[in-house]
Amino acid sequence: MRPRVSFAQRAGYLAGRALFEALALLPTRSARSLGRRLGLLFFRLSARHRRVALQNIAAAFGDRLDAESRRTLARASFGHLGMIASDAPLFARHLKVPLAHVACVEGEEHLRAAAALGRGVLVFSGHYGHWELVALLQPLLGVPMTMVVSPMRNPWYDRYFARLRGLSGNTILSKRNAAPAILRALRGKRAVAILIDQNVRGDGGIFIDFFGRKASTTPALATLALRSGAPMVPVFSRFLPDGRLGISYRPAILPAPTGALEEDIRALTQACTSLLEEEIRRHPDCWLWMHDRWRTQPRGRAAGEADQVVGAGRQAGHIAGGREARA
Repeated sequence: MRPRVSFAQRAGYLAGRALFEALALLPTRSARSLGRRLGLLFFRLSARHRRVALQNIAAAFGDRLDAESRRTLARASFGHLGMIASDAPLFARHLKVPLAHVACVEGEEHLRAAAALGRGVLVFSGHYGHWELVALLQPLLGVPMTMVVSPMRNPWYDRYFARLRGLSGNTILSKRNAAPAILRALRGKRAVAILIDQNVRGDGGIFIDFFGRKASTTPALATLALRSGAPMVPVFSRFLPDGRLGISYRPAILPAPTGALEEDIRALTQACTSLLEEEIRRHPDCWLWMHDRWRTQPRGRAAGEADQVVGAGRQAGHIAGGREARA
């Protein structure tokens, strides 16, 4: 059965689609510039998201940034998100021109070498740079992907963005009960895209160091790699001065099981998270600081350490049995 759509959801969708249709009529630079302005307006209007972003930046950088610098960084992050959102209705346009006109790709040999191993590829990143455009363009490199995404609350928007994400041949997979389908995709030698930087509620996450703080993190990426043998390829992006997207694939991380599953999951998850943190530190304005990344915290040092082990074990069992933890 299709989910019911409320009047507010219908109105919000129609208003959003009208804005997207208007953006699609503009040149790319103009559309992104307008999107950036809308992101800055959101910074002014949403006190809750502004507060979370400023708190996160203060906790991550401490005394290295004064109050004015933290606010400047937060505004830039909101503006960056607006640019990404405004780019969605331009996806079809991006696919009609040569790839080199849209993006400058580095390290694609790492992606191809990982794919050549024949075990599929787990391509991972965070809500950093233009993660959606990276996914849209990857099939043009000869490695199509299955995108693991969170269902949107408004089903009309969910269908709309699923269509946009699939324009280049990607397939879309809901993160709910996703493990069996992910393993099938890997056995089919596809790439699977996973974002690893969202807070995980309940006991489904493991606490990993992120900017010097314990962050509840999904062990799904590491568990899937250990279970399937698929290499993990990091990818990051940011806008270049000429308007193109700079995309950087990094060398693959190969799973090397030691026989201690929980320790292996923790070590791989920490390694991948640390790579993301290093990239965010280089260009902090490109990350989604408004997400309440550190919302879930250990209940105390001893309890937290125990929860990490229990959570990892449960999540490993969930994935092996096809049950995805809440994120």
